[in-house]
Amino acid sequence: MAGDGLQELRDELGRITLEILRLAARRREISEKIGELKERMGMSLLDRAAEARLRARVLEECRRLGLGEELGMRLLNILVEDSLEAQRKAGGDEFAYRKIFVKAAEMLRRGEKIIRMEVGEPDFGAPPSVIEAMCQAARQGYAKYSSGQGLGELREAIASKTSEKLGVDLRGENVVITVGGVMATYLSIEALTRPGDEVVVVEPGWPLYKPQARLHGRRVVEAVARMEDGWSPIEALEKVVGEATRLIVINYPNNPTGKVLTRDEMEEILELAERYDAWVVSDEVYLDYIYDGEAVSVLQFSYPKTVLIGSFSKAWGMTGYRIGYLITGSEEAGRMAHIQNLIITNLPEFIQKAALKALEEDEAVKRNVEEIRRRLETLCSELGRSRAIEFQRPQGAMYVFPRIKAQLDSVEFAWKLLEEKKVAVAPGASFGQSFRSYFRVSAGRPVEELREGARRIVEALEESVG
Repeated sequence: MAGDGLQELRDELGRITLEILRLAARRREISEKIGELKERMGMSLLDRAAEARLRARVLEECRRLGLGEELGMRLLNILVEDSLEAQRKAGGDEFAYRKIFVKAAEMLRRGEKIIRMEVGEPDFGAPPSVIEAMCQAARQGYAKYSSGQGLGELREAIASKTSEKLGVDLRGENVVITVGGVMATYLSIEALTRPGDEVVVVEPGWPLYKPQARLHGRRVVEAVARMEDGWSPIEALEKVVGEATRLIVINYPNNPTGKVLTRDEMEEILELAERYDAWVVSDEVYLDYIYDGEAVSVLQFSYPKTVLIGSFSKAWGMTGYRIGYLITGSEEAGRMAHIQNLIITNLPEFIQKAALKALEEDEAVKRNVEEIRRRLETLCSELGRSRAIEFQRPQGAMYVFPRIKAQLDSVEFAWKLLEEKKVAVAPGASFGQSFRSYFRVSAGRPVEELREGARRIVEALEESVG
Protein backbone atom coordinates (compact mmCIF):
# COMPACT_ATOMS: atom_id res chain seq x y z
CA MET A 1 0.00 0.00 0.00
CA ALA A 2 2.80 2.35 0.94
CA GLY A 3 4.56 1.46 -2.28
CA ASP A 4 1.50 2.36 -4.34
CA GLY A 5 1.34 5.76 -2.66
CA LEU A 6 4.99 6.41 -3.39
CA GLN A 7 4.56 5.63 -7.07
CA GLU A 8 1.57 7.95 -7.31
CA LEU A 9 3.62 10.77 -5.85
CA ARG A 10 6.46 10.06 -8.26
CA ASP A 11 4.05 10.07 -11.19
CA GLU A 12 2.62 13.39 -10.06
CA LEU A 13 6.12 14.80 -9.67
CA GLY A 14 6.93 13.69 -13.22
CA ARG A 15 3.77 15.33 -14.60
CA ILE A 16 4.61 18.58 -12.84
CA THR A 17 8.18 18.50 -14.21
CA LEU A 18 6.92 17.98 -17.78
CA GLU A 19 4.42 20.78 -17.35
CA ILE A 20 7.22 23.09 -16.19
CA LEU A 21 9.12 22.23 -19.38
CA ARG A 22 6.07 22.92 -21.53
CA LEU A 23 5.60 26.28 -19.82
CA ALA A 24 9.30 27.09 -20.33
CA ALA A 25 8.96 26.31 -24.03
CA ARG A 26 5.90 28.57 -24.28
CA ARG A 27 7.79 31.28 -22.41
CA ARG A 28 10.61 31.05 -24.95
CA GLU A 29 8.16 31.37 -27.87
CA ILE A 30 6.76 34.56 -26.34
CA SER A 31 10.30 35.84 -25.74
CA GLU A 32 11.15 35.38 -29.44
CA LYS A 33 8.09 37.43 -30.41
CA ILE A 34 9.10 40.14 -27.93
CA GLY A 35 12.58 40.15 -29.47
CA GLU A 36 11.11 40.66 -32.95
CA LEU A 37 8.99 43.56 -31.70
CA LYS A 38 11.97 45.16 -29.93
CA GLU A 39 14.05 44.89 -33.09
CA ARG A 40 11.36 46.61 -35.18
CA MET A 41 11.01 49.34 -32.57
CA GLY A 42 14.78 49.79 -32.17
CA MET A 43 14.64 48.90 -28.48
CA SER A 44 17.38 47.34 -26.35
CA LEU A 45 16.96 43.68 -25.42
CA LEU A 46 17.89 44.39 -21.81
CA ASP A 47 15.13 46.08 -19.78
CA ARG A 48 16.21 46.30 -16.14
CA ALA A 49 13.05 48.15 -15.09
CA ALA A 50 10.83 45.33 -16.40
CA GLU A 51 13.10 42.80 -14.72
CA ALA A 52 12.85 44.68 -11.41
CA ARG A 53 9.05 44.62 -11.57
CA LEU A 54 9.03 40.90 -12.31
CA ARG A 55 11.57 40.27 -9.56
CA ALA A 56 9.34 42.00 -7.02
CA ARG A 57 6.37 39.85 -8.07
CA VAL A 58 8.45 36.67 -7.87
CA LEU A 59 9.69 37.52 -4.38
CA GLU A 60 6.14 38.22 -3.25
CA GLU A 61 4.98 34.90 -4.68
CA CYS A 62 7.87 33.05 -3.02
CA ARG A 63 6.82 34.45 0.34
CA ARG A 64 3.18 33.52 -0.29
CA LEU A 65 4.08 29.96 -1.29
CA GLY A 66 6.67 29.46 1.42
CA LEU A 67 9.52 29.01 -1.10
CA GLY A 68 13.04 30.27 -0.43
CA GLU A 69 13.64 33.66 -2.03
CA GLU A 70 17.12 32.65 -3.16
CA LEU A 71 15.68 29.69 -5.07
CA GLY A 72 13.09 31.98 -6.67
CA MET A 73 15.76 34.47 -7.76
CA ARG A 74 18.01 31.81 -9.25
CA LEU A 75 15.12 30.28 -11.19
CA LEU A 76 14.10 33.73 -12.40
CA ASN A 77 17.62 34.50 -13.61
CA ILE A 78 17.73 31.22 -15.53
CA LEU A 79 14.40 32.02 -17.21
CA VAL A 80 15.37 35.62 -18.01
CA GLU A 81 18.70 34.51 -19.48
CA ASP A 82 16.86 31.97 -21.64
CA SER A 83 14.52 34.74 -22.83
CA LEU A 84 17.41 36.99 -23.76
CA GLU A 85 19.14 34.12 -25.55
CA ALA A 86 15.99 33.64 -27.63
CA GLN A 87 15.99 37.35 -28.50
CA ARG A 88 19.66 37.73 -29.36
CA LYS A 89 20.67 38.02 -32.98
CA ALA A 90 22.74 35.18 -34.39
CA GLY A 91 25.04 37.59 -36.21
CA GLY A 92 27.38 38.38 -33.32
CA ASP A 93 30.51 36.27 -33.09
CA GLU A 94 32.37 36.41 -29.79
CA PHE A 95 35.00 34.02 -31.16
CA ALA A 96 35.69 35.69 -34.50
CA TYR A 97 39.18 36.60 -33.34
CA ARG A 98 39.91 32.94 -32.57
CA LYS A 99 38.88 31.93 -36.08
CA ILE A 100 41.12 34.61 -37.55
CA PHE A 101 43.94 33.49 -35.25
CA VAL A 102 43.64 29.91 -36.56
CA LYS A 103 43.41 31.04 -40.18
CA ALA A 104 46.45 33.30 -39.87
CA ALA A 105 48.46 30.43 -38.36
CA GLU A 106 47.44 28.14 -41.24
CA MET A 107 48.49 30.74 -43.80
CA LEU A 108 51.86 31.08 -42.10
CA ARG A 109 52.36 27.32 -42.21
CA ARG A 110 51.69 27.42 -45.95
CA GLY A 111 54.54 29.88 -46.32
CA GLU A 112 52.52 33.09 -46.68
CA LYS A 113 53.94 36.18 -45.00
CA ILE A 114 51.33 37.34 -42.50
CA ILE A 115 51.62 40.34 -40.20
CA ARG A 116 49.95 39.12 -37.03
CA MET A 117 48.36 41.96 -35.08
CA GLU A 118 45.34 40.02 -33.80
CA VAL A 119 46.81 38.22 -30.82
CA GLY A 120 47.69 39.68 -27.42
CA GLU A 121 51.05 37.95 -27.24
CA PRO A 122 54.30 39.93 -27.07
CA ASP A 123 57.04 38.57 -29.32
CA PHE A 124 59.68 38.87 -26.60
CA GLY A 125 59.96 35.66 -24.64
CA ALA A 126 60.86 34.98 -21.03
CA PRO A 127 64.19 36.36 -19.72
CA PRO A 128 67.10 33.87 -20.14
CA SER A 129 67.42 33.52 -16.36
CA VAL A 130 63.79 32.34 -16.20
CA ILE A 131 64.34 29.72 -18.89
CA GLU A 132 67.42 28.46 -17.10
CA ALA A 133 65.59 28.36 -13.75
CA MET A 134 62.86 26.24 -15.30
CA CYS A 135 65.33 23.78 -16.84
CA GLN A 136 67.35 23.55 -13.65
CA ALA A 137 64.23 22.92 -11.58
CA ALA A 138 63.18 20.09 -13.89
CA ARG A 139 66.67 18.54 -13.65
CA GLN A 140 66.49 18.76 -9.86
CA GLY A 141 63.25 16.79 -9.80
CA TYR A 142 60.67 19.55 -9.35
CA ALA A 143 58.17 17.69 -11.48
CA LYS A 144 55.97 15.89 -8.98
CA TYR A 145 52.48 16.22 -7.55
CA SER A 146 52.13 19.23 -5.27
CA SER A 147 49.55 21.55 -3.74
CA GLY A 148 46.63 22.71 -5.84
CA GLN A 149 47.11 26.16 -4.34
CA GLY A 150 50.70 26.38 -5.60
CA LEU A 151 54.18 26.22 -4.15
CA GLY A 152 54.34 27.98 -0.80
CA GLU A 153 57.50 29.91 -1.64
CA LEU A 154 55.98 31.30 -4.87
CA ARG A 155 52.76 32.29 -3.12
CA GLU A 156 54.73 34.04 -0.38
CA ALA A 157 56.88 35.81 -2.97
CA ILE A 158 53.84 37.06 -4.89
CA ALA A 159 52.19 38.20 -1.65
CA SER A 160 55.35 40.04 -0.59
CA LYS A 161 55.96 41.72 -3.96
CA THR A 162 52.31 42.74 -4.35
CA SER A 163 52.19 44.10 -0.80
CA GLU A 164 55.27 46.22 -1.46
CA LYS A 165 54.01 47.43 -4.83
CA LEU A 166 50.47 48.33 -3.75
CA GLY A 167 51.02 49.23 -0.12
CA VAL A 168 48.85 46.40 1.23
CA ASP A 169 49.34 43.52 3.67
CA LEU A 170 49.07 40.06 2.08
CA ARG A 171 50.11 36.53 3.03
CA GLY A 172 50.75 33.44 0.97
CA GLU A 173 47.39 32.05 2.11
CA ASN A 174 45.72 34.81 0.05
CA VAL A 175 47.33 33.59 -3.19
CA VAL A 176 46.41 30.76 -5.55
CA ILE A 177 48.75 29.86 -8.43
CA THR A 178 46.63 29.13 -11.50
CA VAL A 179 46.92 27.84 -15.06
CA GLY A 180 47.16 31.31 -16.55
CA GLY A 181 44.80 34.18 -15.91
CA VAL A 182 42.06 32.27 -17.71
CA MET A 183 41.88 29.67 -14.92
CA ALA A 184 41.93 32.42 -12.29
CA THR A 185 38.78 34.04 -13.69
CA TYR A 186 37.13 30.63 -14.11
CA LEU A 187 37.83 29.69 -10.49
CA SER A 188 36.55 33.04 -9.24
CA ILE A 189 33.23 32.72 -11.05
CA GLU A 190 32.82 29.08 -10.09
CA ALA A 191 33.66 29.57 -6.41
CA LEU A 192 31.80 32.82 -5.75
CA THR A 193 28.55 32.23 -7.65
CA ARG A 194 26.07 29.43 -8.22
CA PRO A 195 23.92 28.38 -11.21
CA GLY A 196 21.29 31.03 -11.82
CA ASP A 197 23.31 33.83 -10.21
CA GLU A 198 23.83 37.07 -12.11
CA VAL A 199 27.32 38.09 -13.26
CA VAL A 200 27.87 41.62 -14.63
CA VAL A 201 30.68 41.97 -17.18
CA VAL A 202 32.04 45.34 -18.33
CA GLU A 203 32.44 45.63 -22.10
CA PRO A 204 34.45 46.00 -24.18
CA GLY A 205 36.48 43.37 -22.41
CA TRP A 206 38.38 40.11 -22.69
CA PRO A 207 36.13 37.69 -24.63
CA LEU A 208 36.17 34.70 -22.26
CA TYR A 209 34.47 36.18 -19.19
CA LYS A 210 30.97 35.67 -20.56
CA PRO A 211 31.41 32.11 -21.90
CA GLN A 212 33.02 31.08 -18.62
CA ALA A 213 30.06 32.43 -16.66
CA ARG A 214 27.50 30.87 -18.98
CA LEU A 215 29.29 27.53 -19.06
CA HIS A 216 27.80 26.59 -15.71
CA GLY A 217 24.48 28.38 -15.89
CA ARG A 218 25.26 31.87 -14.63
CA ARG A 219 23.22 34.69 -16.09
CA VAL A 220 25.42 37.34 -17.77
CA VAL A 221 24.53 41.04 -17.94
CA GLU A 222 26.73 43.39 -19.97
CA ALA A 223 27.66 46.89 -18.78
CA VAL A 224 28.61 48.60 -22.04
CA ALA A 225 31.12 51.46 -21.81
CA ARG A 226 31.43 54.05 -24.61
CA MET A 227 34.35 55.78 -26.28
CA GLU A 228 32.40 59.05 -25.99
CA ASP A 229 32.70 58.71 -22.20
CA GLY A 230 36.42 58.05 -22.34
CA TRP A 231 35.64 54.34 -21.89
CA SER A 232 34.68 54.96 -18.26
CA PRO A 233 32.47 52.09 -17.02
CA ILE A 234 30.75 53.96 -14.19
CA GLU A 235 27.56 55.06 -15.94
CA ALA A 236 27.16 51.68 -17.63
CA LEU A 237 27.56 49.82 -14.33
CA GLU A 238 25.08 52.07 -12.52
CA LYS A 239 22.48 51.17 -15.14
CA VAL A 240 22.71 47.40 -14.70
CA VAL A 241 24.08 46.50 -11.26
CA GLY A 242 21.26 45.76 -8.87
CA GLU A 243 19.75 43.44 -6.28
CA ALA A 244 20.27 40.34 -8.45
CA THR A 245 23.97 41.02 -9.07
CA ARG A 246 26.31 38.60 -7.33
CA LEU A 247 29.60 39.35 -9.09
CA ILE A 248 31.08 42.13 -11.24
CA VAL A 249 34.02 41.47 -13.60
CA ILE A 250 36.27 44.41 -14.53
CA ASN A 251 39.50 44.53 -16.55
CA TYR A 252 41.83 47.52 -16.19
CA PRO A 253 44.13 48.50 -17.77
CA ASN A 254 41.58 47.41 -20.32
CA ASN A 255 41.89 44.91 -23.13
CA PRO A 256 41.09 46.14 -25.81
CA THR A 257 40.76 49.92 -25.19
CA GLY A 258 43.83 50.63 -23.05
CA LYS A 259 41.63 52.53 -20.55
CA VAL A 260 43.20 52.96 -17.09
CA LEU A 261 40.85 53.46 -14.13
CA THR A 262 41.35 56.47 -11.92
CA ARG A 263 41.33 56.03 -8.15
CA ASP A 264 37.91 57.71 -7.99
CA GLU A 265 36.48 55.37 -10.63
CA MET A 266 37.70 52.27 -8.81
CA GLU A 267 36.24 53.60 -5.58
CA GLU A 268 32.87 54.22 -7.26
CA ILE A 269 32.82 50.65 -8.61
CA LEU A 270 33.53 49.22 -5.18
CA GLU A 271 30.93 51.43 -3.52
CA LEU A 272 28.37 50.22 -6.05
CA ALA A 273 29.35 46.59 -5.38
CA GLU A 274 29.12 47.13 -1.62
CA ARG A 275 25.66 48.64 -1.99
CA TYR A 276 24.43 45.31 -3.41
CA ASP A 277 26.85 43.03 -1.55
CA ALA A 278 28.42 41.84 -4.81
CA TRP A 279 31.91 40.46 -5.39
CA VAL A 280 34.32 42.29 -7.69
CA VAL A 281 36.78 40.28 -9.80
CA SER A 282 39.44 42.64 -11.12
CA ASP A 283 41.57 41.36 -14.01
CA GLU A 284 44.79 43.33 -13.61
CA VAL A 285 47.14 41.35 -15.85
CA TYR A 286 48.25 44.59 -17.58
CA LEU A 287 48.85 46.56 -14.38
CA ASP A 288 52.55 47.01 -15.25
CA TYR A 289 51.63 48.44 -18.66
CA ILE A 290 50.56 51.98 -17.77
CA TYR A 291 51.68 55.03 -19.77
CA ASP A 292 49.15 57.67 -18.68
CA GLY A 293 47.73 57.56 -15.16
CA GLU A 294 48.59 55.56 -12.05
CA ALA A 295 48.47 51.89 -11.18
CA VAL A 296 45.23 51.49 -9.21
CA SER A 297 44.36 48.05 -7.87
CA VAL A 298 41.21 46.68 -6.33
CA LEU A 299 43.33 45.56 -3.36
CA GLN A 300 44.11 49.15 -2.33
CA PHE A 301 40.60 49.73 -0.99
CA SER A 302 38.84 48.51 2.13
CA TYR A 303 36.04 46.53 0.44
CA PRO A 304 36.80 42.87 1.28
CA LYS A 305 34.78 41.02 -1.38
CA THR A 306 37.38 41.32 -4.12
CA VAL A 307 39.63 39.11 -6.25
CA LEU A 308 42.72 40.31 -8.11
CA ILE A 309 43.70 38.38 -11.24
CA GLY A 310 47.38 38.46 -12.22
CA SER A 311 49.54 36.72 -14.80
CA PHE A 312 53.14 36.19 -15.81
CA SER A 313 52.18 36.12 -19.52
CA LYS A 314 52.36 39.81 -20.44
CA ALA A 315 54.94 41.53 -18.22
CA TRP A 316 57.53 38.74 -18.52
CA GLY A 317 56.58 37.38 -21.96
CA MET A 318 55.66 33.97 -20.51
CA THR A 319 52.41 33.30 -22.40
CA GLY A 320 53.16 29.64 -23.17
CA TYR A 321 54.18 28.89 -19.59
CA ARG A 322 50.49 29.19 -18.66
CA ILE A 323 50.99 30.56 -15.18
CA GLY A 324 48.84 33.14 -13.45
CA TYR A 325 47.53 33.77 -9.96
CA LEU A 326 44.67 35.22 -7.99
CA ILE A 327 44.63 37.08 -4.68
CA THR A 328 41.62 37.10 -2.38
CA GLY A 329 40.52 36.22 1.16
CA SER A 330 42.14 33.12 2.62
CA GLU A 331 38.85 31.21 2.89
CA GLU A 332 37.91 31.93 -0.73
CA ALA A 333 41.47 31.16 -1.88
CA GLY A 334 41.22 27.72 -0.28
CA ARG A 335 37.89 27.07 -2.00
CA MET A 336 39.28 28.08 -5.39
CA ALA A 337 42.41 25.97 -4.89
CA HIS A 338 40.19 22.98 -4.15
CA ILE A 339 38.29 23.45 -7.43
CA GLN A 340 41.54 23.73 -9.40
CA ASN A 341 42.86 20.63 -7.67
CA LEU A 342 39.78 18.72 -8.88
CA ILE A 343 40.44 19.81 -12.47
CA ILE A 344 44.22 19.65 -12.97
CA THR A 345 45.77 18.50 -9.64
CA ASN A 346 48.47 21.17 -9.77
CA LEU A 347 50.53 23.39 -12.05
CA PRO A 348 53.96 21.86 -12.87
CA GLU A 349 56.48 22.68 -10.18
CA PHE A 350 59.27 23.59 -12.63
CA ILE A 351 56.99 26.23 -14.21
CA GLN A 352 56.35 27.67 -10.75
CA LYS A 353 60.09 27.76 -10.09
CA ALA A 354 60.51 29.72 -13.33
CA ALA A 355 57.88 32.20 -12.17
CA LEU A 356 59.69 32.56 -8.85
CA LYS A 357 62.80 33.62 -10.76
CA ALA A 358 60.77 35.98 -12.95
CA LEU A 359 59.73 37.96 -9.88
CA GLU A 360 63.37 39.00 -9.53
CA GLU A 361 63.54 40.35 -13.09
CA ASP A 362 62.26 43.90 -12.56
CA GLU A 363 64.52 45.35 -15.25
CA ALA A 364 63.16 42.95 -17.85
CA VAL A 365 59.63 44.12 -17.07
CA LYS A 366 60.66 47.77 -17.40
CA ARG A 367 62.28 47.06 -20.80
CA ASN A 368 59.21 45.20 -22.01
CA VAL A 369 56.86 47.97 -20.93
CA GLU A 370 59.00 50.62 -22.59
CA GLU A 371 59.15 48.59 -25.81
CA ILE A 372 55.36 48.22 -25.94
CA ARG A 373 54.98 51.93 -25.27
CA ARG A 374 57.22 52.68 -28.26
CA ARG A 375 55.26 50.30 -30.46
CA LEU A 376 51.91 51.80 -29.45
CA GLU A 377 53.19 55.26 -30.34
CA THR A 378 54.11 53.96 -33.79
CA LEU A 379 50.70 52.32 -34.22
CA CYS A 380 48.83 55.45 -33.16
CA SER A 381 50.90 57.60 -35.47
CA GLU A 382 50.37 55.35 -38.49
CA LEU A 383 46.70 54.56 -37.89
CA GLY A 384 46.02 58.25 -37.24
CA ARG A 385 46.71 58.89 -40.93
CA SER A 386 43.34 57.39 -41.85
CA ARG A 387 40.23 59.58 -41.84
CA ALA A 388 38.09 56.44 -41.91
CA ILE A 389 38.69 55.57 -38.24
CA GLU A 390 38.81 57.20 -34.84
CA PHE A 391 40.30 56.00 -31.57
CA GLN A 392 41.52 57.12 -28.18
CA ARG A 393 45.18 56.75 -27.45
CA PRO A 394 45.64 53.86 -25.00
CA GLN A 395 46.61 54.79 -21.44
CA GLY A 396 47.79 51.25 -20.77
CA ALA A 397 47.85 47.60 -21.95
CA MET A 398 49.14 46.81 -25.46
CA TYR A 399 46.34 47.55 -27.91
CA VAL A 400 44.68 50.20 -30.06
CA PHE A 401 40.90 49.90 -30.54
CA PRO A 402 39.80 51.99 -33.55
CA ARG A 403 36.21 52.54 -34.65
CA ILE A 404 35.39 52.54 -38.35
CA LYS A 405 33.37 55.66 -39.09
CA ALA A 406 31.53 54.24 -42.09
CA GLN A 407 28.92 51.47 -42.14
CA LEU A 408 31.45 48.66 -42.35
CA ASP A 409 31.26 45.49 -40.29
CA SER A 410 34.63 44.84 -38.65
CA VAL A 411 34.29 41.04 -38.91
CA GLU A 412 33.94 41.30 -42.68
CA PHE A 413 36.71 43.90 -42.78
CA ALA A 414 39.06 41.69 -40.72
CA TRP A 415 38.58 38.70 -43.03
CA LYS A 416 39.10 40.83 -46.13
CA LEU A 417 42.20 42.41 -44.56
CA LEU A 418 43.68 38.98 -43.86
CA GLU A 419 42.94 37.55 -47.29
CA GLU A 420 43.88 40.57 -49.39
CA LYS A 421 46.48 42.46 -47.33
CA LYS A 422 47.90 39.56 -45.27
CA VAL A 423 47.30 41.39 -41.99
CA ALA A 424 45.45 39.83 -39.07
CA VAL A 425 43.46 41.97 -36.59
CA ALA A 426 40.78 41.09 -34.02
CA PRO A 427 37.18 42.14 -34.87
CA GLY A 428 35.47 44.29 -32.27
CA ALA A 429 32.50 41.92 -31.96
CA SER A 430 34.80 39.57 -30.05
CA PHE A 431 34.88 42.11 -27.22
CA GLY A 432 31.14 42.76 -27.09
CA GLN A 433 28.19 42.83 -29.46
CA SER A 434 28.06 46.64 -29.33
CA PHE A 435 31.46 46.91 -31.01
CA ARG A 436 30.97 45.46 -34.49
CA SER A 437 32.34 48.67 -36.03
CA TYR A 438 35.60 48.40 -34.03
CA PHE A 439 38.71 46.28 -34.41
CA ARG A 440 41.66 45.63 -32.11
CA VAL A 441 45.29 45.96 -33.11
CA SER A 442 47.97 44.41 -30.90
CA ALA A 443 51.45 45.88 -30.36
CA GLY A 444 52.99 42.43 -29.93
CA ARG A 445 55.25 42.59 -33.01
CA PRO A 446 58.46 44.56 -33.83
CA VAL A 447 58.06 48.24 -34.68
CA GLU A 448 58.81 47.97 -38.41
CA GLU A 449 56.38 45.10 -38.81
CA LEU A 450 53.70 47.09 -37.00
CA ARG A 451 54.38 50.12 -39.15
CA GLU A 452 53.91 48.09 -42.34
CA GLY A 453 50.82 46.38 -40.93
CA ALA A 454 49.27 49.73 -40.00
CA ARG A 455 50.04 51.08 -43.47
CA ARG A 456 48.17 48.14 -45.02
CA ILE A 457 45.25 48.63 -42.64
CA VAL A 458 44.96 52.28 -43.65
CA GLU A 459 45.18 51.29 -47.31
CA ALA A 460 42.43 48.68 -46.87
CA LEU A 461 40.22 51.17 -45.04
CA GLU A 462 40.54 53.73 -47.79
CA GLU A 463 39.66 51.10 -50.39
CA SER A 464 36.66 49.83 -48.39
CA VAL A 465 35.25 53.17 -47.25
CA GLY A 466 36.19 55.26 -50.24
